Amino acid sequence: MIDDERIEALEVGLEQLLDDYKDLQTHEVTTYDESPTALEALRMINRSHPSVIKCFSPLTVSAQRHDWTKPDIYQRISGDRGVTVAITDDGLADSVRELEDGTTTFVKAFDDKMTTSSLISRLGPDSKGKEGEAYYLQSQDGNIYRSTPRPDGEPELAAFQEYIQRDIGWMKEATGSEAEAVNLWIGDRKSTTSLHHDPYENIYHVLAGKKIFTLLSPIEGLWLDQQFHPPSTLRRSPSATLRPVLDDEPAYLIPWVSSTEFPSRVHPIRVELNEGETLYLPANWWHRVEQEEGDAGIVVAVNYWYPAEIHPQIYAYERLARRIARLAGREGVIPVAGDEEVPDDIWGEDDSGEEWDPAEWGR
Repeated sequence: MIDDERIEALEVGLEQLLDDYKDLQTHEVTTYDESPTALEALRMINRSHPSVIKCFSPLTVSAQRHDWTKPDIYQRISGDRGVTVAITDDGLADSVRELEDGTTTFVKAFDDKMTTSSLISRLGPDSKGKEGEAYYLQSQDGNIYRSTPRPDGEPELAAFQEYIQRDIGWMKEATGSEAEAVNLWIGDRKSTTSLHHDPYENIYHVLAGKKIFTLLSPIEGLWLDQQFHPPSTLRRSPSATLRPVLDDEPAYLIPWVSSTEFPSRVHPIRVELNEGETLYLPANWWHRVEQEEGDAGIVVAVNYWYPAEIHPQIYAYERLARRIARLAGREGVIPVAGDEEVPDDIWGEDDSGEEWDPAEWGR
């Protein structure tokens, strides 16, 4: 056991850690008025701070003659192909909620297949969707391109490959790798992405409408309350309403932040990303995403996930900070994989049988 005096000393150290970070790190995003070169992109990644890039587009030459703010281009390209759409009763596809018995659960969306035309008809102020439900194309699995082929065939939105570049040249050169996944996102203001972080370098471009990002650095994440929750999935009840049903075993606990409020000690960065603008979101930065429809009643974006390089020093410092936070009594900080205090029932295996650590995982 650590006595109160030492716990207080650890807390002081953590507060000084945050102050030291703020002393050198700007609170504003960096803005590029034109596409960065590969060298500038490498510097951008090295700084690990969000940037907004103007006058850049991931569209191919053949896509330039189309108006990507209008729904008809997406409907025409997709045709009658079915796409996976996330449906929720509260607009939060991945979030924590309390069940009737007082316990909490990490809730995933109800996935349904429909055409892009059917999806778009359910979006915006003139929506024909079921009242109170939110519809969001957010499959995240490389629905346009993916680096690793899957046995279920080509991506659902492979028809967009003629119009969306496979890679962003300056980012591919800077990282030395092609994008692991390229995704299209289509929704409206009813859908919000809850606070989370991803282990990828993210290039996010808005084609229609507006995205509002609320960002926190990885260091500020030490002040968040992240707990493990059993997973569940929204299902249709006999009355056709959506309700969460706990997943079948084995169902490994998911670490997630349940609160929508930010601790007073942290200072989020707010970024409004308009049509034609691009955000560079560094790996492991916390972010919550809201959106506003454009004139046509839709919000559309495309994003590229590039593998993030693991720097041994940063890796070691990050794990040290988490251990100190745990010793100081911050139970909302996820313990380090392999430490004795980590319960056995949170570990799982990926499809290859390799062990993975939920604490290092982001959606």
